Amino acid sequence: GSRAAKGMRMKAFKSDAMRFTLPVIAENIFTTGVGLIYSAIVGGISASSLAAMGTGNQAINLVVALFAVITTGGVVLTAQLTGRSDIPRASRVVEHTLLLAPASALVITVVLLAVSAPLMRLLMPGAQADFVKESTDYFRMLLLSLPGLITMNALTGLLRASGESRIALLNSILINVVQIAAAYLFINRMGMKIMGAGCAYVACRYAGAIAMVIAVFGHHRGFRVEPPRIFRPSMPVVREILRVGLPTSVDSFSVQAGYLLNNSLLIGLGVRAASTYNVIATIVTFTGICQGIGNTSAATLVGQKVGAGDLPGARRRMNAILLYTFIATTVLCLVACLFPRFFAGLFSSDPDVISDSVRIMWLILPFCYVAVSVNVTEPATRAGGDTKYVMLTCTGCVWLIRLPLTWLFCYPLKMGVAGVWLANMVSLVARTVFCLTRVYGRKWGQKPL
Repeated sequence: GSRAAKGMRMKAFKSDAMRFTLPVIAENIFTTGVGLIYSAIVGGISASSLAAMGTGNQAINLVVALFAVITTGGVVLTAQLTGRSDIPRASRVVEHTLLLAPASALVITVVLLAVSAPLMRLLMPGAQADFVKESTDYFRMLLLSLPGLITMNALTGLLRASGESRIALLNSILINVVQIAAAYLFINRMGMKIMGAGCAYVACRYAGAIAMVIAVFGHHRGFRVEPPRIFRPSMPVVREILRVGLPTSVDSFSVQAGYLLNNSLLIGLGVRAASTYNVIATIVTFTGICQGIGNTSAATLVGQKVGAGDLPGARRRMNAILLYTFIATTVLCLVACLFPRFFAGLFSSDPDVISDSVRIMWLILPFCYVAVSVNVTEPATRAGGDTKYVMLTCTGCVWLIRLPLTWLFCYPLKMGVAGVWLANMVSLVARTVFCLTRVYGRKWGQKPL
């Protein structure tokens, strides 16, 4: 009967989902744990080191957003082609991504290294010279790691899109072990300070990129890479990857540009406010472990159902992912909110920054709820072919809601760091509503990629 069929579908979903998501969950927990250790190491370098790292990371995130045109295009196409069991076309998409990602990253790295100093001064109006120099040194090291990062991200996404998540877990263990070992060597033993933090990223990202290249060449289930074909690109395949990925790239770039402008507004409040914001943001990486899990799971599991033509099943998968991530997020946020001074003290030795962080720690729970919602509904919406829709709604929410509210809350209303988080929450709620409206509309999933 229908009840038995529904039970079988749920059982099949749980089996598929758990087989894919368990490695993703383990990877995110391990990566986040190591990231917290790394942030604690960097936070001990100087009073402003965590804020300098946050500024450098925000700038590099803007650069990485440009490459979503390649990485997202390749991942979305690979997920759908894998769902259709079209191995030849999936293989060609992977081969083209394997060529385009590192080649374009190398070009961008050379260009940005030449203009890194004036660029960072522009992004940090009114900041002290020492703070600007610290951020610039760190940003330059991140640029040197960029080709490795883009290659690693692209290939990890392709393997996940084909249903392989265990290799990503193993690679995550590799790069995080390398990062912590390198950070200890460069920062604690060699005394390189913020430059040592950047060198640790260079070491781990290239180690991860090499490992993922080996893994992709050895993968023979969802696709098969033929090395000679990599250097014989087909323009129709290139255009298809760029067509699918361009809206997401514009979306990501616009969002990251908004975040960077947000960071400039934050720096205008002073180094203490910037440090407080980065302490809370670091704690959010712990409480927000499920954001990355939900994003990855939605992009792959929902995308494969869409590719197979099962739109009701795709929606059920999205809802199940939302439910599980909400439950896990609640537990993690309560842990942080019950011990606010302990968590704040992990990432700052400044008593004023710790006190400021404790006062606004309550914002973590509502923020993580809306962040999880966005990280599940947006990739699910893209998986249905609505990449342009996500681009337009996301861009509009960041620039027409978040940034004006950030300025209003921080300056005229003098809400300080709390205003930054509140403005972001309002923007994320709007983005979630737009995506849910689309996923449950008639047009979702009707656009073949």
